[in-house]
Amino acid sequence: MEKFRASTGFVWAMSGYVVYVLGIGLGLGLVGWRPSGLLGAAVALPAVVAVGYAVVSQIRWGGRREGLERHVQLESLGVAFVVTMLGVVTYALLESFAQFPPLSLWWVWGYGMASWLVITLLVSRKYR
Repeated sequence: MEKFRASTGFVWAMSGYVVYVLGIGLGLGLVGWRPSGLLGAAVALPAVVAVGYAVVSQIRWGGRREGLERHVQLESLGVAFVVTMLGVVTYALLESFAQFPPLSLWWVWGYGMASWLVITLLVSRKYR
C-alpha cells in the first residue's frame, strides 16, 4: 500500500482541485460576481493548497523510483520541455507575423503532454 500512497494522494488532490475550481467558476459565473483583491486570493487559496499537495506528492513519488526510472523520466521531461517551448514560440511568431489565429492554452497543454508521452516512450525504448 505504501507504494501507491503518494500517487493516490496526487489523484485526490487533483480531483479536489478540479471540483473546487469548477464549483467556484460555475457559482461565480451564475451570480455574475468577479472577486478582486484579498477576497480573490481567499477564493483561490484552497486551489493553491491542492496543487501544492499534488506537487509534493509527485516529488515524493519520484524520490522512491529507481535510478533508471528517474533517469528516463528526467530525460524525457527535459526533451519534451524543449520540444513544447520551440513549438509554442514558433506558433507565437506565426501569430505575430503571419496573422495566424490565437491559440488557446488548452492546446499548448495538450501539445506538451502529448510530446512528453511520445518522448517518454521513445526514451524508454532506448533503455530496453
